[in-house]
Amino acid sequence: MFGAGALSGLLGIGSGAVKVLAMDQAMRVPFKVSTTTSNFMIGVTAAASAGVYLSRGYVDPGLSMPVMLGVLGGSLLGSRILVKAETKSLRLVFSLVILFLGLQMLYNGLWGKI
Repeated sequence: MFGAGALSGLLGIGSGAVKVLAMDQAMRVPFKVSTTTSNFMIGVTAAASAGVYLSRGYVDPGLSMPVMLGVLGGSLLGSRILVKAETKSLRLVFSLVILFLGLQMLYNGLWGKI
């Protein structure tokens, strides 16, 4: 997880995808468990950060309320889909997302400065 954090800091991306790969491949955690564990870790970190930002007045509660409702609805829908989804299809979707992120990083790294 230290390597995942260092890599995400160097690349400027979240380390959730790297954590899923580490738990799935290196630790042999089942894929559904590794994705939900990664989401939980992201949620705990975000909740701690949100508390700090809110206490300092950096967050407009009226503006963040619709976002919170969207996150709540998406998490409820996602948890229902996850139970019924096949692991093979989840791996395929995850692979496509990782491929997209990699291509986006390459594009921004090579041509984003031009």
